Amino acid sequence: MSGAASITTPAGFATERAAWERLYRADPVRQVFMSWAWLDAYLTTVAPGWTIAVLREGDELIAALPLQVRSVPSRVFPVARELAFLGDPVADYGGMLCRAGREADAVRAFGVAIRRLGWDRALICDLADPRLDPLLAVLRGQGSTLAQTGETRCLRTTLPASWDDYKKSLGRTTRGKTDRALRRLQDGLPDFRISSPTDADVDAHVEAMVRINHARWGGNLRSARARFGRLFRAAYDRDCLRLHIAWDGERGIAGVASFTDPVSATYNLYQLAYDDEYAKFSPGKAVLGFAIRDAIERGYRVFDFLRGDEEYKASYASEVVITRHFLLERPVLRSTLFDLVQPSYRALKAAAVRVVYGPGRTV
Repeated sequence: MSGAASITTPAGFATERAAWERLYRADPVRQVFMSWAWLDAYLTTVAPGWTIAVLREGDELIAALPLQVRSVPSRVFPVARELAFLGDPVADYGGMLCRAGREADAVRAFGVAIRRLGWDRALICDLADPRLDPLLAVLRGQGSTLAQTGETRCLRTTLPASWDDYKKSLGRTTRGKTDRALRRLQDGLPDFRISSPTDADVDAHVEAMVRINHARWGGNLRSARARFGRLFRAAYDRDCLRLHIAWDGERGIAGVASFTDPVSATYNLYQLAYDDEYAKFSPGKAVLGFAIRDAIERGYRVFDFLRGDEEYKASYASEVVITRHFLLERPVLRSTLFDLVQPSYRALKAAAVRVVYGPGRTV
């Protein structure tokens, strides 16, 4: 066994599918954002420049760590080079794949590989894998500073065998609201329906999800299409996306997009949004209940609400996963310069967004 090698192209990653999936099945800490299907879908949305460090033993993969080095604060204004997980910030969990018992080998190999990458600071967000703590300690050497900048509570629930059993586990208020939401929509909207995409209409469903989410949360619609629309379509093609859209006639009024992982039997809620004009019908609760029921009927054992512990999630799930965020800075001029210019850059960007999109918008 030698040191870490690198995968740097989508074609190169595609050739590793069989070995990657064997490694994924062997990893007890696996999560959907490290699955071959999700990563292959995600790679259709990103520019070249990423790398996946891999440790091999013969024809087998022992460990893998997807990374990127990006210009910050932006490609247009490249003050410093920032190391991050490849999926950041799109993936809700970050980490590595590793066969049990080979963690020390992986840390040694990846520590060497990361030092060879050209970067000035590392922003390690949504770390869900404690096996990477020794790697952070290795990188902290050589005069660098490491600080934990925060943590995020994520909620999930273990699913029973039936929808009726799951409803019994909910509080009375949540159970009642979930049941009433669907009835209220069916009774109040003659043209109401909930659908999932087929090959013939997947693009319409993806566009509806992107538009509903954009209308609810704001942002740049073109960027949302490029990032999430392309990701959802690619994930559908790789059979790791479940998408449910509630319609009033031809108008999408609520949607829920989830990434699925049959290996660990997890159903991962990624986006949930609804049209404010239909708020009195509680369409968000209706599509959420529909998705949870879909997960149970398809045999998934865990429904993961992913990043955040918003109040509505807490009414459906009580199991907690903590992800952590770290900032690692090297003692180099570029990192110091970035710290100096970042506040001014953010202020200028926010002002530009207000001019282009109006108050309350972000990009």
